[in-house]
Amino acid sequence: MIQTTSILDLDKAKNWLSQHLSHERFEHSIGAHEKAVELAEKFHLPIEERERAAIAGLLHDSAKLMSPPDLLDYCERYNLSIEDMDRKTPQTLHPFVGAELVREAFNVQDPDILNAIRYHTTGRAGMSRVEKIVYIADKIEGNTRNPLYIQKMTSSLDFRNGWSLDLTMLYILDSTIQFLMEKHQVIHPRTIEARNDFVSRLRAEKHL
Repeated sequence: MIQTTSILDLDKAKNWLSQHLSHERFEHSIGAHEKAVELAEKFHLPIEERERAAIAGLLHDSAKLMSPPDLLDYCERYNLSIEDMDRKTPQTLHPFVGAELVREAFNVQDPDILNAIRYHTTGRAGMSRVEKIVYIADKIEGNTRNPLYIQKMTSSLDFRNGWSLDLTMLYILDSTIQFLMEKHQVIHPRTIEARNDFVSRLRAEKHL
């Protein structure tokens, strides 16, 4: 398991994170970090991508506890573009603010790390392997997630086949969309675009 990286000192990052999150949210972040490392290793990603997944998995929720007004203030501070849909779904803002906090606190400039943080909530079309792994790790980490949900969402994971990452992404996105529909909540367009992208890709590769 990766303990430190050439990009960022994970012990320092954990200490910083513990000051920004509640105990439960910190434990979730540790779980996501560990799961991201596990998935990256089992899918035999190159060491550089494993390091990126480890960092993004740990720091993905850096801004999770910020209130919607504070998130909007930070979006203005960082000159982040805000659409009407983002205002309707303020929970989708914390990944973008979090990415900027990580950039500022640790001088992280790697786009794969920052994008994995930015899109861990909604997903997006054209996700990298690191983005997929962090998205999945966030949903199936073992410290705070429901074991039955984890079992269901990981049923398609096959470490011998890289395309099973896409199939798992699709299952989780479908589950998320179904949950939001049942709760009569707004669904961010990026989530729909991500879902359609994975359907198209898996059908083209004849895995659906």
